[in-house]
Amino acid sequence: MNETMIPLEGSANSAPAPILLKQLFISFFIVTLLCIVVGYLSIFNRLEVNIYINGVLSDVINLLILIFIFSFVQTSAVAKLSYLFLSSGIYLWSIGLTFDFLDELVYQPVWIGIYIEDMFRTIGMLVTSFGLFLALSDLAKAHKNLAEELKTDVLTKAYNRRYFYHFVQLNQTKTHSLVIIDIDHFKAINDEHGHDVGDQVLIDFVYQCRQQLDPSILFARIGGEEFALYIPTDDLNVVQTICEQLLGLANNVMISPGKTLSVSAGSAIKKSNRNL
Repeated sequence: MNETMIPLEGSANSAPAPILLKQLFISFFIVTLLCIVVGYLSIFNRLEVNIYINGVLSDVINLLILIFIFSFVQTSAVAKLSYLFLSSGIYLWSIGLTFDFLDELVYQPVWIGIYIEDMFRTIGMLVTSFGLFLALSDLAKAHKNLAEELKTDVLTKAYNRRYFYHFVQLNQTKTHSLVIIDIDHFKAINDEHGHDVGDQVLIDFVYQCRQQLDPSILFARIGGEEFALYIPTDDLNVVQTICEQLLGLANNVMISPGKTLSVSAGSAIKKSNRNL
C-alpha cells in the first residue's frame, strides 16, 4: 500500500534557543556591564560638579528595567532567531544606558556620549524592536496553529466532531445537506491487518476526500471510522453525485494488494423552511 506523506510545518528558526546559548549570553552580558563600570571609573574618575539625584535614579531605573527584560527573555521559550535579536538588542541598549548612567556621576568626554552612548542605545533599540516583531510574528503563528489543532483530528487532519457540530449549529438555519459516511468492516481491517494499516486507511481516505471534494463542503471525522459532510445545498441530485464520488474515492484506497476500501453513506436534506 502506498503511504500518504503529510508534511509537517516548522523550520530550524522556530526551535527554542538552546540552554547553552542562553548561558553564554547571560555570562557575556554580566561580564560586559561589569567591565564597562570598572574600566570607566578607572579611566574617568573625576566626579561631576553637580550630581542630580533625579537623573541618577532615572538612569538606574531604566537600566534595571532593561536587565529585567533581558532576564525575562532568557527564561522564555522564544524561537532561536527571535531570541538572538532580542538578546543582542537589549545587550547593546544596556551598554548605552550604562554609559548614560555613569555620565551622571563622573565627567565624560563628549565623544563618548556621541559615538558610544547614543550609538549603542539607538542600535540596541532598533535590534530589540526587530526581535520583538519576530517574537510577535511567532506568537501569531503559534496561535493560528493552535486554533487549527483544536478543530482538527490529530490522526487524519480532517475537522473533528466538536468543530463539525459547532459549525452545523451556527449554520442550521441555512439550506444544507448532511452526509454520514461509515467505513465498512473497519474492525475486520484492524483485526486482519493491524491497527497501523487501519490508521493508514483512515489517513488515505481523508486525503482523497480533501483533495477531490469541493472546498465549500465541510468534511469531518466524527468517530472512529465515521465521517460527516456539511454540503451547502438542498439539491438532491448534487447530494447523490457527491455520495457517488465518495464511494469512488474510497475505492482508490488500497487495504492490501487486490483489496480496496468500501464505505456506506446516508444523507439528509434540510430545506430553508423546515428542520431536518
